[in-house]
Amino acid sequence: MSEISPEMLQAAIGKKIAELRNQHNYSLRELALLADIEHHQLVNIEKGRVDMRMSTLLKIANALKIELKDLF
Repeated sequence: MSEISPEMLQAAIGKKIAELRNQHNYSLRELALLADIEHHQLVNIEKGRVDMRMSTLLKIANALKIELKDLF
């Protein structure tokens, strides 16, 4: 089994969030508003630039009406 770096995980989760956001036809601003997070924070999350807190991931999952596990 190959080792996954934190950066690879961040990038994969960010990509998944972007895919799900697009499936729901939400803009970045709409999803950020629904998740009660800053727009620039969501941009950085989707680009894999930040190490996300579980509470932030939970807010995003709730806004997308999915289970937290679906982001992984």
